[in-house]
Amino acid sequence: MLRKCDEALGEVETIYTRDVASHDLSDDLLYDIRTVVQDCQSALDATATRVKDKYLGGSSWRPYFPLGIDPADFATKLESQLKGVAAAEPGIAQAFERHQPYQPGKTELGYLHKLARANKHSDFSEQTREETRRVVASSPGGGTVAWTPYQPGKGGVIFGGGGTVLINGVPVNPATQLPVPSPTQTVVQHILVGWNFVDPPIPVLPTLKALVQQVRAAVADIGHEADL
Repeated sequence: MLRKCDEALGEVETIYTRDVASHDLSDDLLYDIRTVVQDCQSALDATATRVKDKYLGGSSWRPYFPLGIDPADFATKLESQLKGVAAAEPGIAQAFERHQPYQPGKTELGYLHKLARANKHSDFSEQTREETRRVVASSPGGGTVAWTPYQPGKGGVIFGGGGTVLINGVPVNPATQLPVPSPTQTVVQHILVGWNFVDPPIPVLPTLKALVQQVRAAVADIGHEADL
């Protein structure tokens, strides 16, 4: 499952670059995004099932990997999914807790169940296109100077006041927020395009990369602790 996660993520990165350039979110990309999320969910749930089979036995019921929003919520979900593990195997319970969304560097794990549910409901394809502009101008002393102009809700550089502002020797007109045109000046505006999920409103590619990495770490850590 982890290998499949890596393979699907590689496909996402390849198609994502193509779709960003064409400004078109393709069915191929949507399919591979779904695959990454599904494989991540499956890898975590399979780990929980292996722990259950080895330490709890009993029925054929397959647990979900417990993910809580805080320690109390985690404890409740762990007991619900893997009843008795916390008391009988505290080291394993602590391994599960090391891979919770409230832990540093584990935020993306908190999005997994919601994204997976959206996938099952066939509305996972809802993404929005995000644009960010980047101005690059040639500097009189050689090289270039660049900045991200201000955009409402996104921040960025805004030049105020009258007259002309100099940025590393490049004159900028505050009225236009662009370098002053001149025969020797080269100005390029790059439009950086990305895709965001609608719910939750998070960037697609960085989220998937972090999610695969965090899932791989969780499976390895819990597997080692539980001697799976």
